[in-house]
Amino acid sequence: MAITFSEISRMTLFRGFDASFIQLLDLFFQENNYKADTHLVDAGSLQNTFYLIFAGEVEVYHMVDGNRVVLSTLSAGQFFGEMNLFDPGLATASVVSLTPVRTLEISNDKFSYFIQHKPELAADFTFQLAETIVKRFRNTSETFLEELTKPENIEAAQQVDRGMPA
Repeated sequence: MAITFSEISRMTLFRGFDASFIQLLDLFFQENNYKADTHLVDAGSLQNTFYLIFAGEVEVYHMVDGNRVVLSTLSAGQFFGEMNLFDPGLATASVVSLTPVRTLEISNDKFSYFIQHKPELAADFTFQLAETIVKRFRNTSETFLEELTKPENIEAAQQVDRGMPA
């Protein structure tokens, strides 16, 4: 793997790990490179992979009534597909590279093997991952509540409750 310990240690997800951790990355993670405008994930497709971005940018989006709705732009040090480590399933959004992208990836199967064979390191990694997942969930919940409580949305919901078109 061409990714160095100094690159990894700068990333929040790997803070606190020592240099021996890079050896485990070689065993459990796969490095991949994607050209710009490559679809890494398509909404509705079966997924079981976690992606950590080492270089480049990706766009996370969802199609709504034929329109592309951008949910997020992610860059080096950020990741996506974290739910796949615990519960592989259908992707809820699409991900496309905006620039050339370099990733480290681990499948659900390899992650399960990692947990079984290196539980102390897996626990630290999982804790760091859980912290980010919780922050994302809080942010999503706050955004959802802000939208839900806008006067125009409350009025539209009340009209639907009364059987009137929104």
